[in-house]
This record gives sequence, structure tokens and C-alpha cells, in this order.
Amino acid sequence: MFLTKEKPEPAKDPDIIVVGGGKGGVGKSCIAVNMAVEIARRGWRVVIVDADLGCSNVETLLGMPSGSPLDDYFFEGEEASLNAMIVPTPYENLSIVPGATGLLEATAPGDAHLKRFRNAIGNLDADVVVVDLDAGTRRDTLDLFLMASASGMIVTTPEKTSMDNAFKFVRAVLFRKIELFYKSPEVGQLLRYNETLPDFLASVEGCSAFERPIRDRIVNEVRALADSIKPRIVVNRARNGYEAMVASNIVSKYIRNYLLIEPDMVGYVLFDKRIPEAVNSGKPFVVKLPKHKVTRNISTISNRLGYF
Repeated sequence: MFLTKEKPEPAKDPDIIVVGGGKGGVGKSCIAVNMAVEIARRGWRVVIVDADLGCSNVETLLGMPSGSPLDDYFFEGEEASLNAMIVPTPYENLSIVPGATGLLEATAPGDAHLKRFRNAIGNLDADVVVVDLDAGTRRDTLDLFLMASASGMIVTTPEKTSMDNAFKFVRAVLFRKIELFYKSPEVGQLLRYNETLPDFLASVEGCSAFERPIRDRIVNEVRALADSIKPRIVVNRARNGYEAMVASNIVSKYIRNYLLIEPDMVGYVLFDKRIPEAVNSGKPFVVKLPKHKVTRNISTISNRLGYF
């Protein structure tokens, strides 16, 4: 589905695109950076937030020297400004908020710091904010993804382990959203003992701790919470379009059947042996390989997100 966006006025809040995935090494950061470069050169003011608090690499992918780490933002407390940490890049309309060192206490900031961080991301001076998450399902990672569930991107590869982890990541996102909505020990216990949403709903319907009207209300509310999450799937390193479609269909089927969520495939990026060369040169492949299929793949993804 193609969306059409008009460039927002400066006073409006930025669009937030969060790029996540359950498995490390799937090329999530590479796709986030190249997509951000592509959207920026179409005239949108883009800021990439390197929110991988353990192993940041956006600066490396852009060929930039390390700037002030994100650790500083957490250490400075309430006086810190995320806008003050924005650093320009060599590319027009594109800036970044550098990541953390991975060596300091910022790898495990407290809930108050993380909540302030999420609020600050929504107030960045930009048209579009691309948030590059770390791998896995840490609570802070899930909460960042939930900032933009309508534009949350899941990166996977056609490998079975990667597709399995993509499903598990979406499941963790959904269960985290349910947990945040209820803040109930009883609901939390049911979440821990069920691996799929249909199983969880069946457990709620059979739970004697809740009266029938409450059980019915929870079932309806949880279905609505699941319906509010619209993950956008990107298949990376596919050998061809058919393999990408098969991988996306497999992940989508599991998400649809076991989480009652309807995902959307927004595109794929083909395997290209020249991409590591671009990474090592510190140039995004949309810049280094402007006429290659992988760059057209990123262009298609940007179009489908509505950034023409």
C-alpha cells in the first residue's frame, strides 16, 4: 500500500520510523541508514537516532568520526537536551544523534531516563526521525518500538532463524503493549504462561479470577491492542524477489495466525556482495552504488512509506 505524505510544517511533530528486529546481524542498521539517506535527499529533514545502547554503529556506516556519545544525555539528567546532541552528516538534510559507547552505565539507564529519552525523540527538530534499535527484546527496545507501531519496521532475512526471531520480536512487542495497558499481576501471569495470543485469550476466558463481564472486556481490549500494531516487514539479503516474498509470507502467516496482527511487507533488499565494500568505505550503498538494484530497493521502500 502506498501512502502519500505532505512535508510537515516545522512546528509539527516529526514522523517517527523505528527499525527493529529480533536477531542481530540481519542488516537492520544498514537499512535504517540507507533509507534515511534516501528520504533526506528527497528534501525531508531527517535525523537518525542511534538507539542501540550496547553496540552503536550509525556513525561508522556514515563514515563519520565518533561524536559526543549518547551516554552524555543520560548522565546529564533533566538538563540534557537531545536536540543539542544532533550532529550534521556529510549528506544534505541528514543529521544524527550518536549512539552510546556500550561501556558505561548508559547501557542500562533507568525507567525515568528512558521515558524522557522517548519523549525527547518525539520533540526532535526534524521532519522524519529514524530510530535504529538494538537487537533482541529488552524492555527499553520494545518501548522504543512502540513509539511508532504504525511505522515500526521489522528487518529479517530469508533464513529460518531470522524469520523465527522476527516473529518472536513482534510477539514481545504485543505482549509488552498488553502489559503496559493493564499493569495487572493477573494479566502479567497469563502472559508469561502463553506463547500465542489465541492461547492467551483462551486463558483469559477460562480464568476464574475474573468475572465474566471483565473477561469479555479484556478479550475485546486485547484484540484492539493487537489490531493497533501494524508491523512493516523488510526482507534483507534476498536472492530474488520471489525468495523475499516467500520469506515475508512465512513471517506474516505466523504473525497473523498466532498474534492476530496484520503485517505489511514494504519491500526487500537483494543480496549484493558489494554492500560490505560500501560499509567498509564508510559510504551508504545508495550513494556508492546509485545505479544498482539494492539502491532501487531502498527507493521502493521509501516510496511505500510515503516519502516521495
